[in-house]
Amino acid sequence: MMYVLNEKLFLLPWPWPLVIIILFMGLFAVVAYKANTLDLGGSAFAFVLGVVTLWILRLEGFILFLTFFVSCNIVGKISKRIRADRKGEEVEKKGSRRDFMQVLANGLLAVIAALIWAFSLNDSALIMFGAAVAEAMSDTFAGEIGRLSRHDPVSIRTLKPIKKGLSGGVTALGTLAAFLSSAFIALLWAQWFQRPFSQMALVCLLGFAGAVLDSYLGATVQAQYLDPDTNSPTEHETKNGKALELIRGIRWMDNDMVNLMSNAFSATFALGMGALLF
Repeated sequence: MMYVLNEKLFLLPWPWPLVIIILFMGLFAVVAYKANTLDLGGSAFAFVLGVVTLWILRLEGFILFLTFFVSCNIVGKISKRIRADRKGEEVEKKGSRRDFMQVLANGLLAVIAALIWAFSLNDSALIMFGAAVAEAMSDTFAGEIGRLSRHDPVSIRTLKPIKKGLSGGVTALGTLAAFLSSAFIALLWAQWFQRPFSQMALVCLLGFAGAVLDSYLGATVQAQYLDPDTNSPTEHETKNGKALELIRGIRWMDNDMVNLMSNAFSATFALGMGALLF
């Protein structure tokens, strides 16, 4: 089906394929903004990401990213609704809209992989793309589904219980969700790009490894502040307009930076391993 659609689109006379892609992604960005899924900056970068991915990796790459985007938003809304019925469990880092930095953290390395593929046509670039999407999916599902666990999370570094929603915490439910979601993306990637099982396994494992690294960075170098009202740690830098005291980590290392670094780890490692093994 995708092969037929690709042919119908990309065999059109120039510049109609590019015009159609730009119009389609423009509509997608507007809908995402109007639906309060992305803010203005997030919609703008999603537009660029979509145009590059669709133009270079055709429908296979775009639909893989669309699968990540839609499924994460659905799971996020379900998770938030369930947690809204509970008390004292939710620690929100940002609003419901994804902003520029959140979209950048989850999509920059995938765009770079697509560009590398455009200039090299090397399998390792496709593996890099798959691992980048798998890591973004794995990390998101780990957080959203892990928060639904009835058991308190433990710090991945100390194995001591921590407050739900704080970065660095892991649960058995969240870990399972991280692995299964990475495997799901890897399976779709292998099917749509017609890749062998060995490459699919590498994408799956590196996607999951990136999510694990995300938790470790969240427990070690991510900035954490002291909330003077509750005398408990928070990831918010200010409260009521006042700067809070940094009690752990690096001030500029917020959740978005941790996500970007974890995604970069999975993507670049996949590029290197792909070049070495395949």
